[in-house]
Amino acid sequence: MLRGFIRFYCSECGESFTGPDIEFAATVWTAPLKCPHCGSWHTRPWSILPAALANLKYKLIWKMCDENRSKHNSD
Repeated sequence: MLRGFIRFYCSECGESFTGPDIEFAATVWTAPLKCPHCGSWHTRPWSILPAALANLKYKLIWKMCDENRSKHNSD
């Protein structure tokens, strides 16, 4: 479900960008978007928390997404 537009942060290149806030797997979490600057999928909603701390909650989501992408790319 689309909930609006928010700022995202890329954990790979450190850039921020605006994108759609789409729910992840019918949860309260926001689905990662592909970074328009470096192409990484390791993105999350922007936060006032330090990046390392804010990234902790998204590491599991990134891992799930990476595994899902690699499964579909090998078919």
